[in-house]
Amino acid sequence: MQSESNSPVISLNSIAATPRFFSLSDRVGRLRYFVYILGALSSCVVLLVVVYSVAYLLPAGLGKLVSTTSYIMVKSVIFPLIVFVMSIRRLHDFNLSGWWSLLVLIPLVPFALVAIPGKKEANRFGPAPAPNPVSLKVAAVLLPCALFALYFSSPGNNAKARMSEVPASEGKPALRNYDMR
Repeated sequence: MQSESNSPVISLNSIAATPRFFSLSDRVGRLRYFVYILGALSSCVVLLVVVYSVAYLLPAGLGKLVSTTSYIMVKSVIFPLIVFVMSIRRLHDFNLSGWWSLLVLIPLVPFALVAIPGKKEANRFGPAPAPNPVSLKVAAVLLPCALFALYFSSPGNNAKARMSEVPASEGKPALRNYDMR
């Protein structure tokens, strides 16, 4: 006979306390929403860098096809899907239906979801979100810093290099005059 302390049955309280990333029925707090969205953005950037590195090794036409297709998939499908899932969970924290996540298509609405606190008590979507661990708070500070550093260190965003470039109109030779008088 098996004792109750070794029982393989998991209580519902232990499941509700652990956040699940792609669950559409749970609630998520402001900080976790912010970190999950930035983490998804960072992961998409890393994924694209890996795909571009592999595409560079392929023949030119195939490499361009692979890199363009992957960019379109990440930008138009994968990242928006993650944003919608997280927005549904964030709206559940306000006791609103997931259909309100269509508001995310309006600019600045995701920032409002980060700024406005949710309900502290349980609602029809479940208990209040689990408290944020220290690691999540550290990630909320480090992820934006890392994304800004990545953005400003990329070759296309070097302000000094752009200042020294000759504008396109000054670098072109003058048009020839073919007037036959």
